[in-house]
Amino acid sequence: MSWDHYRYFLAVAETGSLSAAARQLAVSQPTVGRQISELEDKLEARLFERASHGYMLTSAGRQILEKIEQASSAFQDVERQVRGMDKALSGRIRISATEGLGSYWLTPALSEFHAAYPSISFELLLNISLVNMRNREADIALRLANPRVSDLIGRKLGKIGFGLYGADNYFDKKGVPASMSDLVQHDFVGWREGAEELDVSTALNRIAKGGQITIRCNTVAAQISAVSSGMGLFLAPHYMVPQDGRFMRLLTEEVDHRIDIWLLTHRDLVNTQRVRTLLDFVYEKFRQDKEMLEYGFS
Repeated sequence: MSWDHYRYFLAVAETGSLSAAARQLAVSQPTVGRQISELEDKLEARLFERASHGYMLTSAGRQILEKIEQASSAFQDVERQVRGMDKALSGRIRISATEGLGSYWLTPALSEFHAAYPSISFELLLNISLVNMRNREADIALRLANPRVSDLIGRKLGKIGFGLYGADNYFDKKGVPASMSDLVQHDFVGWREGAEELDVSTALNRIAKGGQITIRCNTVAAQISAVSSGMGLFLAPHYMVPQDGRFMRLLTEEVDHRIDIWLLTHRDLVNTQRVRTLLDFVYEKFRQDKEMLEYGFS
């Protein structure tokens, strides 16, 4: 029996659906379904209950899940340790970051790093959610919180500052709020449904009710476009707000939010030379840009 069968089993168990597992594994949904059916046939057991809301583990599925996870972790540990033996300043580094931090700050910084170390290449994974670093989906992660996972080593870089902003064409229609109590009369641009785990989404929910949010987006770039079009106010990182004069910060003392930024890697990779070099570079670059990232452009 191929290990691939169990790899597909783990993906469906983790995501709860064939489509999500297919996206995670970068294969088609029918391929995932076929692998699961073959595994069930070989084991002569039904591993998942097919329900309208997704795939749920059966009793048999739950019994084998822990053992398969342990085997998967053992394979990954061997791969990470062998990979960590490479001391050359060459090769590829996978980096996970939030869309805003990755696009607006990290990518220009990586250009500077690559000029010094041209034999190192990058794969940049931009997503608001934390990737599974234990499964080698990323070597390094920049995150808005410390996940406190035992296999990861984290270093706090500093803080990202957020403020309440709006654009001129919105103010022309709705006026400028002069106090927190005025905000009940205004529209907002927010995060997608299901993003309640995000610190910034929680902060927005303290000042705006669900009915006031005219559009929800899963990227800051889309939020900036919506605010530029006059669809509402938004809570945004200072350093990402366009500096072209169209945007104005509101209620600076009342709405002054900061989120910790963490730099993470797996403990088996921390001494790999190329990873260690990039970790030190990112830490120093963040220190240089600390004022801008926390307080915005002066």
